Amino acid sequence: MLERERWEIDASRSTLNFALRHFVVGEIRGTFGRWGGTLLLDPADLGRSSLQVWIDLASVDTGSAERDAHLRSPELLDVARFPRADFRSSDVALRADGDAVVSGRLTLHGVARDIELTVISQGTGAHETGVLAGQYAVRGRFDRQAFGLHWNQDLDVGGIVVGDDVHLTAQVEVVRTAENARTPAPANPLASA
Repeated sequence: MLERERWEIDASRSTLNFALRHFVVGEIRGTFGRWGGTLLLDPADLGRSSLQVWIDLASVDTGSAERDAHLRSPELLDVARFPRADFRSSDVALRADGDAVVSGRLTLHGVARDIELTVISQGTGAHETGVLAGQYAVRGRFDRQAFGLHWNQDLDVGGIVVGDDVHLTAQVEVVRTAENARTPAPANPLASA
């Protein structure tokens, strides 16, 4: 059985964003500045592939220092007790439309739950270092209540301050590591099975 190819997320050329409902009609949007991960790819058998991602939760940025401090506080992410979130895939499958579905376990706020991510390949090309790179768009969602993130406030006009559905989006660039540089590259790493 062939070794899986190792690809690393280049966080300096990638973005990880989230959004959730705010004050009924608005939306909070934010990003994480420090995160990364590894894709172990088997081009011949996509089901043997795996993805691991870590997120430094203290690096949250919504454009408001006051809101970010509240997100880091014990009322919400409690980054002093739970500094990281981690995702580990359990299954990678190719859909008929060519997109991949990556199922796995997200650990957040001390709670682990299964989620699904849709991964859309946007092609491969040369990284600035000269090694091969792949570009992906990623989408997913989860219910924050399932992870023990219960803080909220009722509004005088009806409704609540913050919604429960957290929508994740990412633009990810993965770089093939040096030990794989000599092997031929698939045209589309997650759609080669």
